[in-house]
Amino acid sequence: MNDQHHPHEREWRGTLPEVDEQTFLGVLTEAIRVAGGTGLPHAFMGGIASTALGRPRWTHDIDLCVRPQDARAMLAAFAEAGYETEETDQTWLYKATKDGVLVDLIFESTGGIVLDDEMLSRVRQGSFEHLQLNVLGPEDLLVIKAIVHREHRQRHWFDALALVETGELDWPYLLRRAAPGPRRVASLLLYAQTDGLRVPDWVIESLLEQAREQETGADVPDEYLVAHAGEALASDPRTAELELDIAVDDREVVVTGTVATPERQAAIAEVVAKALPGREVRNLTSVEDETAEPFVETLP
Repeated sequence: MNDQHHPHEREWRGTLPEVDEQTFLGVLTEAIRVAGGTGLPHAFMGGIASTALGRPRWTHDIDLCVRPQDARAMLAAFAEAGYETEETDQTWLYKATKDGVLVDLIFESTGGIVLDDEMLSRVRQGSFEHLQLNVLGPEDLLVIKAIVHREHRQRHWFDALALVETGELDWPYLLRRAAPGPRRVASLLLYAQTDGLRVPDWVIESLLEQAREQETGADVPDEYLVAHAGEALASDPRTAELELDIAVDDREVVVTGTVATPERQAAIAEVVAKALPGREVRNLTSVEDETAEPFVETLP
């Protein structure tokens, strides 16, 4: 499925003004005070947390993670402190601005990630320049950054690699938190291994197993199963088919359309059965320019 159509894709495509370091740090100092003064659970994330946890870099905005039920109260506190505020997107994001510095109040990240009690138990104190502030734990920050990484947001990938490089990750906890995107997290960690960073093989293997279970489980939406089977048919050299129609009806998968050769036709059921184990596959495809009846094959 295209990431832009993922039900929990979270992205804002506006532009950020350039501000000087003194102005930014002044607004950040006040933001720390405002957030702390509410008494509401919160943690800084984004570039500020990346710097506090392992990869020093500058940033031009302030990302603050809050619980969905606290988002309006936190926004009101910033409004009372003189910030211009807006309820930007009711599904995940409010904004507060002062002196050209943007504060993002994020209450749901890509993948449906929200600040829950387990994440809050891992929040730690960190420092940005001379300032002390609460930041997300490294495992939660890594998962978020692995999932939100896109071609035009490559900084997230390298922020996450820096967290791996610290050697301080709690792997069992990371596996639990990676549920919204286990393949994406596995790909990051596999890349980290090739870059010489220490990542246990069992972690990557566990993530891939988790991904397979998600992609073929009984509660997975049909559109995800169709996309997964289609990807398997397109990538397997025995089939390499992009134009087939796939339908899922409970435990049955039906494949229809036209293929180029009898060999490709014969491989379809095996490829789909491997991609979606435990489902009956009905191969109702036909071969181009073939006058015979459609090839029908059923695998239990």
